[in-house]
Amino acid sequence: MAPGALAILMMHAMDILATSPNGRISGWVDQPNLRGTWDIIWTCLVTIFICTYTLLCLNVPAPTESLFVNIRRRVLWMIVAIIGPEIVLTYAAGQWSRARHSVVAFHRSGHKDWTMRMGFFADMGGFVLETSDGDPFPLNAKQLHWLVANKHIEYPNIRNEEIWDKSKQDRLTRAITSFQIAYLVVQCIGRAAQHLAITALEPGGSRPCLELNALAIVVCSLMSAFAWLHKPADVRTPIRIVSQSKIAVITGGKPWKNTPLDFIDENGPGWSMNVQPFMKMPVIPPQRPIQRIPNDRFPMNPYGLQEYFVCFATLLFTGLHVLGWNFSFPTLIEKILWRTSSLILFCVTAAFWILETMASWKRLGRWTWLYLKVTDPKKLVDFEKARSERLSQEESREPTQLPLPWEFWTIFPIAILYGVARLYLIVEAFLELRNADGTAFVNVEWTDFLPHI
Repeated sequence: MAPGALAILMMHAMDILATSPNGRISGWVDQPNLRGTWDIIWTCLVTIFICTYTLLCLNVPAPTESLFVNIRRRVLWMIVAIIGPEIVLTYAAGQWSRARHSVVAFHRSGHKDWTMRMGFFADMGGFVLETSDGDPFPLNAKQLHWLVANKHIEYPNIRNEEIWDKSKQDRLTRAITSFQIAYLVVQCIGRAAQHLAITALEPGGSRPCLELNALAIVVCSLMSAFAWLHKPADVRTPIRIVSQSKIAVITGGKPWKNTPLDFIDENGPGWSMNVQPFMKMPVIPPQRPIQRIPNDRFPMNPYGLQEYFVCFATLLFTGLHVLGWNFSFPTLIEKILWRTSSLILFCVTAAFWILETMASWKRLGRWTWLYLKVTDPKKLVDFEKARSERLSQEESREPTQLPLPWEFWTIFPIAILYGVARLYLIVEAFLELRNADGTAFVNVEWTDFLPHI
């Protein structure tokens, strides 16, 4: 323990009990300005649990799924939100982008009352199509728009408020979550200001890594919640839409894999739809058409500058762990491992975005655009027009090829490396508490922040 930390603890210990010879205490006794190991663990775990549980917005479950299946799925996504919160953020950003594209498409068709909330509701499986010659299946926003534009169904007669009324996330839950998050953030700021924890303001100081981990998860989860701001939470019952057209007439006999409307949008690509089958690990139930839109669909056509904001947000999350560079650890090996793991986390995330951007540019035709820009600018206008039509078309489209073989075999190894590094940072956050400096257990003197003489 550092001499300064010992002096602080001794000062607080002397303030707690000043007994008389007969063992009795005279006068007012202040509450001890200390916290225990359990206080640190409890605050961090409760904040992480509340944050990941309440801010998570999953898609509408299949009608035949049991309560146990839904709880298991939610717990799985909570684990993902703890181990890799930037993964959840990426999915949330992709859902926001698709909802935004649906707003543009419906507005162009004259339906000006279509909102982001409606787009989210559609893409989470909130609308189910029923026909006389086929099984019902969920529609996403792009499929719904095509059906409305081609007059196979009527435009849904539903108000924005009715959709939000289906959300199970009430204001009290949000208030409790906001309070707990604010408490952790303010606590971290206060401790940093008084050189007690979180920031390495001087070399050798002890800083609880568990709080740093919790802060990073909270920051990333808040960004996910912002992307899901208009998405209803825990919707169980979808809205049924009945079409007078037969499914054979709607599809024209086109082959399909997931739903009869795959020729419009195949609800992919995604982890469970594409990557796991590529790895010979299918997990989607065999029933076709599918009865639930998966939560793990990748963002493929980012809206505006969204992809750059997501890249910055994920790098911010991984970069927060690098703040522990000068933290003191029980052993030198642990300090080296923390530094190595935090650097791996940051560099792997940066490498992922570089490789994924290269693959995304290939799928979106941006490499061809760049080549024409440099070599033959005259053909650029025709190419941009053709690419715009291809990206916006809702018929006769080829299924999205993902993952590309080279994309998978370059990203998969660094994903394994990322997982190992991230797990070490989580484990070390708890191990570090077995031998922490005394300043980690001193509470913030909040009165020092108040104006006084």
